[in-house]
Amino acid sequence: MLTSAQLAAALLAGKHSGFTVMPERDPLLEEEDVVTASDPACQPLTDLTSVKPKHQPTGTVWAVLQDKNGNTGGSIVLSSFATGEAKGWMSELKAALTTCRNFSSSSQRGWSDPVTLAALPAADVGDGSVSYSVTADEAPAKRQIMTIVRTGGSLAVYLTPSDGQRPPGSLMKRQDEQLEAAG
Repeated sequence: MLTSAQLAAALLAGKHSGFTVMPERDPLLEEEDVVTASDPACQPLTDLTSVKPKHQPTGTVWAVLQDKNGNTGGSIVLSSFATGEAKGWMSELKAALTTCRNFSSSSQRGWSDPVTLAALPAADVGDGSVSYSVTADEAPAKRQIMTIVRTGGSLAVYLTPSDGQRPPGSLMKRQDEQLEAAG
């Protein structure tokens, strides 16, 4: 189980695989960012954007991804969990992706976001991964890809800009190596 300081040391920074990775110091989520799914079977997916997920991390750090054109909108989030929690969440994500296609996420902040999901092939990195596309019903032309990679007791969550492309395998492999080296 890695601390936030260990995760911060493992987080990529600088230029990698066509992106500039810029670590952030501000909190990723605010206290009002408690998010629930309209379908309870989809909650493991929604928990990825909630400040109060079922599986509480022991540490979290994040970075913004900027592409070669200077566009941002993507991110890497690293979270560490108690023994078995990361593996359990990964199993729940895989199960949710078999049933969740259309549902809404809503936040205590006041927003509601109907989305359409499509499972994608897993990334060939880490101890296991899931990948899927997310399309907001209000912006069907913009599709984001989420890829979650488990490395031991940690999860790396990759969200790409709305270009419909998964982050390069080389970027995810390098981040996986950094997490493995951290412990």
